[in-house]
Amino acid sequence: MLGRIEGMKDVIEQVNRQFKDPDLTTFVCVCIPEFLSLYETERLVQELAKFEIDAHNIIINQVIFDEEAVESKLLRARVKMQQKYVDQFHMLYDDFNIIKLPLLPEEVCGVQALQNFSKHFLAPYSAALKRGSVEELEERVGTLKSALQEAESELDRVRKGKQVA
Repeated sequence: MLGRIEGMKDVIEQVNRQFKDPDLTTFVCVCIPEFLSLYETERLVQELAKFEIDAHNIIINQVIFDEEAVESKLLRARVKMQQKYVDQFHMLYDDFNIIKLPLLPEEVCGVQALQNFSKHFLAPYSAALKRGSVEELEERVGTLKSALQEAESELDRVRKGKQVA
């Protein structure tokens, strides 16, 4: 019995050494851009650090990238909320490798789907060009120009108010 315990101790120590060697083992945290996930990721990173296990990689999954193409108010609100947490991940883990992966309309199932999805690990995901007709794009550009003009006017009013005061 003592021999078995000694044998197990050797295996446990070997595994422990491997886990602590960043050339052999690294832990990749996978999360989503929400408060609870950010909180749990922080707890995980702290626990892994206590045990000297490398965890300098974070994947933020299910990110909605294309705010301009989102027609739903609910999804636009989610984009805004997600961006807040993505920004917090970058502030907390500025020395980590952070990869953002898109929310997809379908599950990643099968070899081909996995191969297609895996390209996002090598190059940052970029949102597709805006969908729609030329007329829809021109309308969006017009809306954005109007919003920009309003913002510039407001900025001018604020600047003039500060000069008077």
